Amino acid sequence: MTTNGELDGLRRAVDAADAALVDALARRLAAVRAVAQWKRAHGVGAVDPAREAALGRRWAEHAAAAGVPEELAAAVLGAVLDGCRAEVARVVEG
Repeated sequence: MTTNGELDGLRRAVDAADAALVDALARRLAAVRAVAQWKRAHGVGAVDPAREAALGRRWAEHAAAAGVPEELAAAVLGAVLDGCRAEVARVVEG
């Protein structure tokens, strides 16, 4: 039986993982903004389907190696790409 103290510790681990995810998203978004600024300066389109496909394959491989269900990884990547595409479009299209 798990005591409240044990449960609290487990929940703190979940909270720490959540904070790490948000921090990683912030770093990714900063990098995406830099890419978007480069694309705008060089007249490059906002979306690169080949890169996104390669990214999907890398995520799937990494997720499998880390024991993350494929469906979860794909859903998270989809949400991340949706948000980042919108940010890139905002920067590139002004």
